[in-house]
Amino acid sequence: MHCPSVIRCVILATAISLFVLVSLTYRLPFGGILVSSTTTATPCHISLGWQRSSPEKLRYEDCLGTAKTPQVGDINPIGSPRHCLLAGSRLEQYHSTAYNWTEVRWGQVQRRCATHKSRKLPSEDDPYHVWRQRTELHLENLSEGDSNRIAVRLAWLRALIVEVALHRNEKYQVYFLVNIKDTNIDLTDEATYQKSLISVVPEELRDIALLFNERTLKTWYPQTPEHDFMYQALQIFSHKFPQYDYIWQLEMDLRFTGHVHDTLQSATAFTRTQRRRNLWERNGRFYIPHLYNNSYDEFTNAEDTELGDTGVWGPISISDFAPEGPQPPSRLKWNWGVGEEADLISFIPMIDPIGTNWIYEDGIHGFTDGTATPRRAAIVSITRSSRHLLRLVSQAQGRGQWLVSEATLETFALLHGLKAVTVPHPIYFADDVGALDAEINKGPPHSKAGGEAPSMLYMKNGWLNGPWWKASYWFTAGTAGELWEAYVGGQPLPPMLLHPVNEK
Repeated sequence: MHCPSVIRCVILATAISLFVLVSLTYRLPFGGILVSSTTTATPCHISLGWQRSSPEKLRYEDCLGTAKTPQVGDINPIGSPRHCLLAGSRLEQYHSTAYNWTEVRWGQVQRRCATHKSRKLPSEDDPYHVWRQRTELHLENLSEGDSNRIAVRLAWLRALIVEVALHRNEKYQVYFLVNIKDTNIDLTDEATYQKSLISVVPEELRDIALLFNERTLKTWYPQTPEHDFMYQALQIFSHKFPQYDYIWQLEMDLRFTGHVHDTLQSATAFTRTQRRRNLWERNGRFYIPHLYNNSYDEFTNAEDTELGDTGVWGPISISDFAPEGPQPPSRLKWNWGVGEEADLISFIPMIDPIGTNWIYEDGIHGFTDGTATPRRAAIVSITRSSRHLLRLVSQAQGRGQWLVSEATLETFALLHGLKAVTVPHPIYFADDVGALDAEINKGPPHSKAGGEAPSMLYMKNGWLNGPWWKASYWFTAGTAGELWEAYVGGQPLPPMLLHPVNEK
């Protein structure tokens, strides 16, 4: 989360971090992408003698008739509405004191399992040295604080790594990018780096943790005067590990009630089905299912009827650089984009920030047209981005062209004509929010979730009243924590993304 200066997040610990899931795809000669089937997956285990991490231990409950229909979004793009994964079956074993977790090295486990699955993964037996050799990548320090809180968080992280990298036959690995907040620390010094690693990262996570600080970012991006961008570390990571086609950035306070791997794969599959016709306009509004007979196809068709052929079609022309996305075909090819991988996946509408009165509305620098430059922004920075997109952003920042984090990937995808998709995942509101469409979709046709003073944003003159304070997915507050507590306490819930969740 990029906190406004007037409500800047207070971080008392020495480090904050986010984690990334990286995927390697094998490209076919004709340019297609070969995706392994999860139905033939052979699970791997944390250790040969410990079978409790097997996916066979997971328990599901049929909740088709009990799961409440979300006020916004749909369960189907991220999973099955009838299969509720029970929290106890996926979390309890990772609290176990019968296993010596200090002996686990999650990097070694992931590499062993990659070999076990006969996957041709990159030669990075020691990611630390790959990270260090070219470097002259909001969470409270995992090694400090209340021991129970740390144990709860570690149990979640263990479950996430296992579900993503061990349970299925996909090409995922997990890394942690750890921001050392002390800018005086010289991380190019070997002894200093190791001391920092030991002091802020639990032992079991150290071989997948990569440290950076503001000095690191300044060295890479001297043309940007500010260096609190969450994506700069991700951009550096992509430079150092170019073998990864796509990178999921997940925040530490995000929780999944569904199997993490299956949720992300379902979301990715949904984005491939999306045609580019009026896609940016569809990205810019919330899908409210009861208005469209619970059919996203009906929602898409209604939008096409409303907009016709007036939507964004290909790159937006500006004088600052030539677009590097594909040239658009004739508008008669209405299904352009179906089957295409998205360079950017988001879980919140990508809106036009111009005219919103958002506190970062004017946060654009180095562009010829200044604040008139066409842009898009999404306030929760949980995304999947392609190596191609990250490289374009990196090149632009090297030229001194930069935006606030929440508008960085979205704007460069728009200007270059790359495919970007907002996944309409389910968002629940604790209260009866009444005429929700009039409240959260009141903007112009190209940015319905935007417009003047949308309540989901923090304004230049402060907070606005609105339904988001009781939402299951937002950038602050909300009811995500309460839902997660209920889920961990035994309540079956369908696949959902909950944010933010902070252990008590």
